[in-house]
Amino acid sequence: MFDQLIESKKSAAYGGAFGGGAFSISLHAVVISLAVYATMHAKEVVKQVRHTFDVTLQTQEKKAEPPPPKQELATVVAPPKGFQTLSMPTNIPINIPPPSSNSSFNAADFSGVGVEGGVARGITQTGPAVRTDQPYLESVVEERPELISHPPVHYPEILKQAGIEGHVVVEAIIDTTGHAEHGSIRILSSTNPLFEQPSKEVVAASVYRPGKISGRSVRVRVQVPLNFTVVKGGLGGQ
Repeated sequence: MFDQLIESKKSAAYGGAFGGGAFSISLHAVVISLAVYATMHAKEVVKQVRHTFDVTLQTQEKKAEPPPPKQELATVVAPPKGFQTLSMPTNIPINIPPPSSNSSFNAADFSGVGVEGGVARGITQTGPAVRTDQPYLESVVEERPELISHPPVHYPEILKQAGIEGHVVVEAIIDTTGHAEHGSIRILSSTNPLFEQPSKEVVAASVYRPGKISGRSVRVRVQVPLNFTVVKGGLGGQ
C-alpha cells in the first residue's frame, strides 16, 4: 500500500507539470497572436493617416490661387514732333520775377507745325502714340485712373465681432472703360486671409475714370489699398 501511494503521487505530479506547460504554451501563443495583430493593425492605421494627410495636402494645393501670368508693361514713347500753344494769362502779375537760368525756351516749339502738345525736336509719329495691347504703370501715364464709385465693403462677421481690423493691397489692371479686368485682380499684401475675398469683390465692382495718355484712354496697372476698421456706428472701408 505504501508503494502504491508513492506511485500515485508521481503520476499526479507528472500530469500537473504537463498540464501547466500546455497552458503556458497556449497563453504565449495568444499573446504573440495579439501582438502580431496589433502590429499589423498599427501599420494600417499609419497608412490611413498618411493617405488622409496626402489627400488633404493635395486638396489645399488645388485650392491655392495660381499666380497670374506675367505680363509685359507698355512704356511711354518719346514726345511727338509738334508745337506748344501759348495761352494768355488770366491774372497779370504786378511784380515781374527775374528770369530763371534753369528754365529753357525754344521758339520753335511755338511754331504751330506738327502735333499740338509736341516739341520741335520730337519724333514723327508713324503709328499710334499709345499701346493698346499692354498696360501702363500708374506712375507713367499723364492721367491716372480715378475712383468714381464702389459698392459697400463687406466686413467678415467673425472679424467684426472680434474687433479685428486689417489692411489689404489689391493689384488690378483698369481697362479703357474704367473697370478692373477680372483676370488681373490679385492680392499683394494682407493682414488677414479673411479680408482678401471682400477686397477682390470691391475692386471688381468699382468704377474708375480711365487713365489717359495724350488724351486717349489706356489700360493701367494700379494698386488699391483697402482699410478694414471697426468704427462706432458702422464699419470703415475703402
